[in-house]
Amino acid sequence: MNNIIVQIYGIRSVEDARGVVDLGARHIGVSYGKIKGTPGQLSCEQAKEIFEKVQPDAVRVGLTVSEDIDVITEDLLETLPQVLHLSGDIDGISPRRAAELRERFPMLKIMQAIPVLPGAPREEQKAFEYIRMYEPVADFFLIDTKIPAASDIGATGVAHDWEIDRDLVKSTRVPCIIAGGLTAGNVARAAETARPYGVDSYSLTNLDNPSGTNVKDMAKVKAFVEAAQNARL
Repeated sequence: MNNIIVQIYGIRSVEDARGVVDLGARHIGVSYGKIKGTPGQLSCEQAKEIFEKVQPDAVRVGLTVSEDIDVITEDLLETLPQVLHLSGDIDGISPRRAAELRERFPMLKIMQAIPVLPGAPREEQKAFEYIRMYEPVADFFLIDTKIPAASDIGATGVAHDWEIDRDLVKSTRVPCIIAGGLTAGNVARAAETARPYGVDSYSLTNLDNPSGTNVKDMAKVKAFVEAAQNARL
């Protein structure tokens, strides 16, 4: 078994949070905020309850797609995660503005989403430029698929070229988590190709027909975690 970190997103209940951590996930991801930005987004109060009641060793990650750091600050004052995942339009918050967030919340870590376009050749990918720009202010990079028409990064269920991920991982000292269309069936190959710090799953570990706030399929999560941890790294 390797030491790869597993991050599970789309957490909307304490029960799901505790369940995925019991199965071996290290990071739990919650989208929250006062202004609606993503499907299934929680209120600050709901996110706070999850962060307070999940196992103490879990890393609490809060996602925002907002590009207004004052709006983000209001949310963080209500509910402060350990890691803030900036997943909106990457050109909407400059590295300087991301650094301002760190100055406002000195204990906060920043996870900057890095967009990779599926099917696009390397010369059309701006991901390498973004890595260089945000490396001084990022504690983690989340390398994820971006659909050209979408303003935010990720939550597509679409895979991209893992060799691009490999080259991005090699290009930076910042720990990289890879995402985008990963399942129990392909996560080991993705990890073996890219050699990242961690792997991430959102949509493809959800229940097929979720209802209420329990949306994670624990059988899919279990299979995903085991496959990731059994990758030959």
